[in-house]
Amino acid sequence: MATRSRRDAFRSGVHRQGRRDVLLTVLLVALLGGLFALYGPLNEGPARWSLKTPLDAHIPLVEEMVIPYVSALALGPLTLLLFLLTSTRTAQSALIASIVLMVVAYLFYVFAQTHVARPEVTGDDLFSRLLRMVYGNDNAYNCFPSLHTGFSVIIAVHWLRHDRRIGGYVAAWCALIIASTLFVHQHYIADMLAGLATASFACWAAARLTARLPALRTAQEADSASAS
Repeated sequence: MATRSRRDAFRSGVHRQGRRDVLLTVLLVALLGGLFALYGPLNEGPARWSLKTPLDAHIPLVEEMVIPYVSALALGPLTLLLFLLTSTRTAQSALIASIVLMVVAYLFYVFAQTHVARPEVTGDDLFSRLLRMVYGNDNAYNCFPSLHTGFSVIIAVHWLRHDRRIGGYVAAWCALIIASTLFVHQHYIADMLAGLATASFACWAAARLTARLPALRTAQEADSASAS
């Protein structure tokens, strides 16, 4: 029974679908990859705004929070891979939501670039070294809205749709990632709130768009339809 359940879980993966859905998924992955390629060139400033508030000044630097922060770099691709293998519609919805998030974010990065003032990290422990690595590999621009927050919301929402039990644990970790954006001083509160709002809209839009797509057909069903 357990073996059959695991086998059934993979029957709606993109590798079992007809050419139409395979091509759509490949197109979405390529588009998202192209957007990621634009992140570096946009992360050069110049900054036009600083959204720091008095409340931001009271948020302490917690170097240990760099662990959930960097975990997002693995959680996102692993989540997409699992959805691609087990649920084509969930994968397509997550991809569309991610594309919408990035398009909206890039409009701000181009026309209303912001900057976050980072503290000096002087410790020699593992967390301090890892945080300095984060700072060294990511310029202090591209802050509003927070993509870390946005992607965490998209991951949490789609995991809860995919499997509510496991999704609860994933959503809790995503909440920790969102909090980490503030505690490692990569973002201000306004960046985080904008990331939440943008991702919520992106998930709503993606759900509406995927609901309009034709029903999934396996490769065998597509071949039978074309032959008849």
